[in-house]
Amino acid sequence: MLRSSGKGLQASMLFGMLSEALGKEQQVWRPLLLKEPQEEENEIQPSQRDEAVKWLLEWNQKFKYCPETFMQSTGLLDRFLMAVKARPKYLRCIAFSCFFLGAKLREEDEDVPATEDLVQESSCSFSVGEVLRMELIVLDKLRWDLSTITALDFLQIFHAMLLTQVPHLLAPLGQMTPSRHLSILTGRLSQCLANHQLATFRPSVLALALLSLELEVVSRDWLTLSMMFQRLIGVDNQQLIRCRELITGTLLGHPGHNVVYIIAPPHPHSNHDKGTAGGHQHHDPKTAKRKNQTEEDDDIYASIKRLYNEDTAPPLPQGELPPPPVGKPPPPQGISSPALVSSCSSQMLQDQEGEGMAPCPPLQSIQVT
Repeated sequence: MLRSSGKGLQASMLFGMLSEALGKEQQVWRPLLLKEPQEEENEIQPSQRDEAVKWLLEWNQKFKYCPETFMQSTGLLDRFLMAVKARPKYLRCIAFSCFFLGAKLREEDEDVPATEDLVQESSCSFSVGEVLRMELIVLDKLRWDLSTITALDFLQIFHAMLLTQVPHLLAPLGQMTPSRHLSILTGRLSQCLANHQLATFRPSVLALALLSLELEVVSRDWLTLSMMFQRLIGVDNQQLIRCRELITGTLLGHPGHNVVYIIAPPHPHSNHDKGTAGGHQHHDPKTAKRKNQTEEDDDIYASIKRLYNEDTAPPLPQGELPPPPVGKPPPPQGISSPALVSSCSSQMLQDQEGEGMAPCPPLQSIQVT
């Protein structure tokens, strides 16, 4: 009884943290909307911004700072680039100044060296005076407001909510501990920040999309769990699917554009090798293209499983879902969208009505022509 009460209290606290984070996201977050400059313009390009973020990640790892420092630095950099039209030659100095500010905010004082020592250790081409002047410019343009909310904040909350209510979620991954699992997801999230396209999504959406891809590997109920969080943060199907595709392309090099997920129902009276009534095989170029794309998707998820030295993931027993916030109705069994009439969520809704709880049928990816 005490254990159940403690579990409910922890869930209530996590829902409160999520509500507070969503409120802060609505107040302070703005999407990164960098555009490709014209030939005569001399502005920072999206690709240059991505290179600067990768550079920040390298320095964060070199100084052995926490992931929160990198997330904070990247958030400050994006906010500054949205506020000021800067020239590419100043980008490294801007990024370095944001990194210095992020370290001051997130790291212990004894772990943050003096400006002179930091510049000397980094072997950068700019001087101490240039860094200090740029730091003041960044603070001025941001109106000395360095408060931010990052995708890592939401990822940590989502992860804790899942493991609180579904403690055996990581069972298919063998001896994987919750802290190690969160560390792996954090590393993937850090790579995602180097894609300016993903910076156009809300931090909560980015965190959920990344977690949803992982849930698809470890849990047969991944769709139900994803939809629960989807309703909590208020994001539609199309936006979440698009974010998942971009994450896949960023992490695994898989094409992440113009892809639509559809249900692939089996043909009841035909075999894979029979195309006509006479038994002659019929080669359809579109079918072959679709089959190749499906094989690529299988390779993607197989490679994710191999990260954990695991070829197959046994189905996880159905766990208890997190309770809704006080005063809130329970999560719906499906979320529909006019643009996704044949979506997996609507199919799952039919399965639940007819047979109770059923796993999501296989998804097939096709290229939109």
